[in-house]
Amino acid sequence: MNQLETQADAPTIAAQVVGEFPCTQTQLRCWVLDQLQPGNPALNVAVRWEIRGMFKASTIEAAFRKIIQRHEILRTRFVERQGSPHQQVLEAVDFKLSVIDLRSIPAEQREERIVSIGEETASAPFDLERGGLFRVTLLMVENNRAFLLITAHQTCFDGWSIRVLGRELGEIASAMEAGRAPLLPDLPLQYGDFALWQQEYLSSYGFEAERGFWKETLADAPYFEVPSDHPRPAVKTTSGDIISAVKPLEFGERIEAAARDHKVSLFTYGVAVVSAALHRVTGARDILFGTQIAGREHSDLEPMIGVFINNMVLRLPVQPQASFEDHLYSAKQTVSAAVNHQRMPFNKLVECINPVRDPSRNPLISVNFNLSKAFLEDRRYGDFELISAPSQSPGVVYDISFGMVGRPSGWRMSIEYNTDLFDRSTIEHILRLWQDVYEQALNTPSAPLLAERIKPQRSTPSCSVDTGTPTDGVRAAATIEHASSDPENVSTLSQAECLRLLGEIWAKVLDVDKVTPEGNFFTLGGHSLLALRMLSAVRGRFGIKPELTLLFKEPTLRGFATALFGGNDPEVQPQPLARALSWNRDLYKEGMGTAAIYTINHPFLYFQLANRLSDEISVYNVNMFGTSPDEMSVDAKLEDVAASAIRAMAIPADTRRVGVVGLCVNGILALEIARQLRQSGVEVAFTAAIDAWAPGYFRSQPWLRQRLWNGERRIKRAIYFIRKLMTGRMKTSNFLKEFRATQWLGKAFAPREQGPSQEETANVLVTNFLVRTAKGFKPEPVGELLLYRSEASPPRARKLLFGWSEAVAGKASVIDLEGWHEDSLSVNGMHRLASSIEERLMVGKS
Repeated sequence: MNQLETQADAPTIAAQVVGEFPCTQTQLRCWVLDQLQPGNPALNVAVRWEIRGMFKASTIEAAFRKIIQRHEILRTRFVERQGSPHQQVLEAVDFKLSVIDLRSIPAEQREERIVSIGEETASAPFDLERGGLFRVTLLMVENNRAFLLITAHQTCFDGWSIRVLGRELGEIASAMEAGRAPLLPDLPLQYGDFALWQQEYLSSYGFEAERGFWKETLADAPYFEVPSDHPRPAVKTTSGDIISAVKPLEFGERIEAAARDHKVSLFTYGVAVVSAALHRVTGARDILFGTQIAGREHSDLEPMIGVFINNMVLRLPVQPQASFEDHLYSAKQTVSAAVNHQRMPFNKLVECINPVRDPSRNPLISVNFNLSKAFLEDRRYGDFELISAPSQSPGVVYDISFGMVGRPSGWRMSIEYNTDLFDRSTIEHILRLWQDVYEQALNTPSAPLLAERIKPQRSTPSCSVDTGTPTDGVRAAATIEHASSDPENVSTLSQAECLRLLGEIWAKVLDVDKVTPEGNFFTLGGHSLLALRMLSAVRGRFGIKPELTLLFKEPTLRGFATALFGGNDPEVQPQPLARALSWNRDLYKEGMGTAAIYTINHPFLYFQLANRLSDEISVYNVNMFGTSPDEMSVDAKLEDVAASAIRAMAIPADTRRVGVVGLCVNGILALEIARQLRQSGVEVAFTAAIDAWAPGYFRSQPWLRQRLWNGERRIKRAIYFIRKLMTGRMKTSNFLKEFRATQWLGKAFAPREQGPSQEETANVLVTNFLVRTAKGFKPEPVGELLLYRSEASPPRARKLLFGWSEAVAGKASVIDLEGWHEDSLSVNGMHRLASSIEERLMVGKS
């Protein structure tokens, strides 16, 4: 295989965020599935087109780049904040068309090669945190013939998008070759606009009406599935295959005529046939399966690439003695009612119905059905034409998925199935039966549906649960129960404490007063999004991040805690809550209200802050100045230090709102303290960080820029302290301490004052320790962030947000202070600090 390089690799483009929006519910569903199985190939949309005629790979690549720039969704990535995803639009993303030359391969071997490469490109995973969830490969098979293999993630692409992409690719590429401007109208909207509209809709009266309809429609609905040939794995798999039957042109004419005669759509006609076929396979009279609806109700959404598709559940009663005509009439009512309530996002529907969670099954639906004309329109553009071709399955979402696609050459009936559940022979039987039901419906629509059943070769119970034998996790549950009666068992008491703390997290996330050990997360109102928020809180509290599938397997508090902390596997043992560090807690002022400020370290710096704040606000300082050098020699993490600081803070029970303040590296520590406080249920009004750059940001800059910034800082620092010395605001001995080059002069000018004070020694020790712990620390998103810039930081820090851009979940403000670093918290600086944080802290006071 030879790789054709059409041009030099494009330089890597730095990710610059130009917009942020909430996720739509379909995106949220995809994101949850990706969390269950990172890089899940079943979430890929794989498309194969044939291109014939005169074309250039470089022109095709340039056309795709134009399309990516035109549609923001193709420049989108996803970031997580406290268990919830948000979509960010990037100004630009790297895109390069992969070109593979198969022309030298014998013709009889090419098809096998095309299929092999197609499977590889279709199933390659995407990283949702990286922008550009879209890739294209061009396979050259002849001089004037090639295949385009397009793979996109479902968070940014759906079936309708295929048609939009094909039209724009053909028009732009042909326009480039002809030297003219492409005839494409400006897009009236971008995908982020739709996301904002849907967010607004979910809080409207219309959404409540939809909720009522679906709760009534699916009340007491069984979980419908086709009995499988093989036992269902404990965790859902995505291994799949497709078998198809290509129907003659005359078949398409017959079904279209039949649908017209019965005054129904082709889709409704197909729903009636599939439900009748599923009745024959299973014998069930209450048939449920899913389908996808385009979701582009407004004309402004039609020219957009994006994921507007929504899953819809169809519940069809089947009467074996009824004729197909009667059954078709019932199906028409079902489809019509569902379409009239299509705005209910499937993700919200799952939350509303709240079915029993099972990691081996999809919620609500295991079978799917779709019927549509081919999304790509076979069409000529200038000197070449684009022709739709059967795509390959990157992975299955459902146990069985029935699909009908109409092309100019005829209709193709396909069944995609999970190969871990079904034998190919069973699916072949079902495919033949599906075709037989179509023939019966077309030939004798008045005949009864009665005909049970095809039995799989090795049928298993549809809802079997493998209880197995007692595991280490179960034995660990008994150990936790025994903890209270055995105070000598320290490790067991630790597990009991973990159970208690985990229960507090669950109660907070589920918005309930208390969760008992037998409480079920989903029965108490939990759903996938709340589950992810809970897991995020568990990670912040215990330092471990369990998988979402663990909660599905162990939905009770006791079972989840046992699986998480119990047993003998060292990989699931709880991490230390914090390092053994000594902290002092000083009360600077006891306020009369329910708000409090906690300052971090620098205990002699913040006295003035207490005097300048309202008497309603309590002011504390927690510092490590009593910590021994031995304690600070441990290899701690910043998360551990923050947890130990929180214990020292001992926040009073009546404190309602808290602010955390830190200077320099203590500002970084303040952010982690605030994050852990929020996850434990404390309302943190803001975090204030003074001259605190995000860890690693400076080192991420080019080497030359680092040198320039360091040189600039040294010059400004020298000017500042020289001016301070010359104006009499600084003693000579203190001036000499500020510079290495002049420290030796101090021995001659002021030998008795040269030695550092006890405070200075402690400050250096603590600062160096915190700098070590902050290395490699990757902050998670926080709420409102107040950034203060002294003269020690350049003006550019304001625009750069001190490198915290990606860690800001709420509002970020940069406030200038006069003075160099600690000097900025003198009289004027402290006044500005106090007024700005008091304004935030007193908002919404009670």
